[in-house]
This record gives sequence, structure tokens and C-alpha cells, in this order.
Amino acid sequence: MAGSALSSVRDDVFLVAGGTWRQVVRMVVSLIGSGVVAHLVHLQEPVWALITSVVVITQSRMTQTLSTGQDQVVGTLIGAAAGISAIAMEQWLFWPTDLVFWVMLMPVAVLAAARPKMRVAVITLMVVLLFPGNGAPFARPFDRIASIMIGVVVSFVVSFFVLRNEARREVLRNSAQLLRQVSALLELALHQHPDSDAVAALDDRCRSLLQDLNDGVKEAEVEHPGSLARHDPLVMRLPGLLRRLRADAIFVARAAVEGQTASTGDILRSEREVLSHVLGQLADRCDLAATRSRGKPLPDEGVEDVLSQIHQPGSHWTPVMCFAIGLLHTDLMVLIRNVWADGRTDEGAPAA
Repeated sequence: MAGSALSSVRDDVFLVAGGTWRQVVRMVVSLIGSGVVAHLVHLQEPVWALITSVVVITQSRMTQTLSTGQDQVVGTLIGAAAGISAIAMEQWLFWPTDLVFWVMLMPVAVLAAARPKMRVAVITLMVVLLFPGNGAPFARPFDRIASIMIGVVVSFVVSFFVLRNEARREVLRNSAQLLRQVSALLELALHQHPDSDAVAALDDRCRSLLQDLNDGVKEAEVEHPGSLARHDPLVMRLPGLLRRLRADAIFVARAAVEGQTASTGDILRSEREVLSHVLGQLADRCDLAATRSRGKPLPDEGVEDVLSQIHQPGSHWTPVMCFAIGLLHTDLMVLIRNVWADGRTDEGAPAA
């Protein structure tokens, strides 16, 4: 048990370190690319392309990169429109810079307060109007807008093509962690006197991992738009299947906490051992699948051996616990068939 825990910690450390170095490489490539493009188009102030590139590329997920980039583009256009309007008032109405800045700042600030993601509009207004620059007054904002757009576009390209996170592997690894947490939860629940506080703490971890799973599937859909359900059905199904399994485990735990346990400790111990072994096999299978490339599933041999370990509860269980365990077994078998078939089965398929 200690060796397994040490191995898990070591793997997590390597994953974090690998993710950190991947992000460093992506940032360096994005900065170099933004600088090169900005100089090729002869921008007067390429530094704004570099600043924007850093803001966008530092997001940990591609979905966050796309969202941040979209906010940067929209906010930049709004702030640029306000800045150009301010320059027009400054040039044609001969208003002082301080006055036109405050006049245009008010509506942009209200927008940023209503929609915080649009705060880049305020920054763009300041960049366009207040920072000194070379060239004609109206050329300066367009140069800076072009710089910001270059930073966004280059960051998008780097996010898609340079050391992508491979959300599929993240989903499978998080699924393995969730299965082990569910196993630990059931290990606690199936006792004569389960610890309800410890069960609740484990359930919090399960819910957090489910959220990570949902985020990972969204990331995978961005990486492979329109083809994920066809080429990676297991990744699409895992969040729903594991959500049901976690709900079943909580149902079993609640029945156990309320006193609906089996009549003898031997029966409880037998069920704990079976569930622990089967969930461990499922977790190992998910970890192994994460090491395989997309489109190269593991062979499906051995699924019947895993399924044969699960036996329906007998007359020794109370009616409530019998129902709860039966529901858990049913959903567990559907999950097993999906994991071993790489999701290419009709069982557990989402409704059309």
C-alpha cells in the first residue's frame, strides 16, 4: 500500500513538472513568434504584441486560451473605438487630453463593471490615448490594435500546435483517480459503523474530480472539434458513467450510515474486497489507456473475468441496502464494459 501511494505521488510530481515545462516552452515560442511577426509587418511598437501573447498563452487550458483571446479581441476593439473617438475630439474639437480621456472612460468603465472580462477595453483606451508614441495621431491606435491582434493570433496558433495538453489523457487519468476515491469511499461506508465525516470528505474530492473531468472533455472537444464522439467515445461517456457511479456510492454510504447495513461483518468485508478489487482494476485500465495514443485502444480481453467477480446481493442484505448495492453493481458493469470496449458499445451511450 505504501509503495503504491509513493508511486502515485511520484507520477503526480512528474505530471506537474512536465506541465510546467510544457507551459514554459509554449510561452517562449509564443513570445518569439509574436515578436517575429510584429517586426515582419513593421509595427512601430511590437512590445504590445508580446504583452498580449503572455496574457493569452499563460492560460492552462485551450478552452481558457480561446476564451481569454476572444475577450482580448472584443475588449481591444471596444477600447480602440473609444480611443479613436477620444483622439477625434482632441484633434477636431481641441479638447484637452485629460478631458477627452475622462469623457470616454466613463462608458468603458461602466461596461467593465458590468462585464469584468471586458476590462481590457479600459486598458486599450489608456494604451491608445495616454502612452506617447510616434507617427500620426490616428496611426498610433491602429498600430497598437494590430500589435494586440498579432499577440492573440500567434497565441492561438501556439496553443493548437505546440505541445498540446492532450486532454484525453487528462480525462483518463482523472477517471482513474476518481475510481480510487470511490473505492476508498465504499471501503469506509461498508462497515458496521461508518464514519460519515470521512465519507463526506471523500465525496468532496469525488465532486472536484468530476468537475475536472467535465473540463477535460470540453478541452478535448476543442482539440478535436466534431470528431471526439466518433473517434473517442469513451472520453465522451466517462463523466456521465462516473457521475452515476459516484451517486450510487453515496446512496450506499447513506444507507449504511442510517443503519441499513448487512447483518454480519463477514458479508460487509466480502463486498468491500470485491468492490475494491474491481474498482482498482478499472482504475489501472484507465491509467494504461492514458498511455496509448488516440485511435489505438487496448485489447478487450479479460472483461468477462472482471464482470464475473460481481455477484448480486443475496438475502443477507436488508431491502434498502440490497437495492442500493444492486444499483451500484448494475452501473459498475456498464462502466466496465465501456472501459474495456473503449466506449464502442451501446451500453451507457448518451441519449440522442
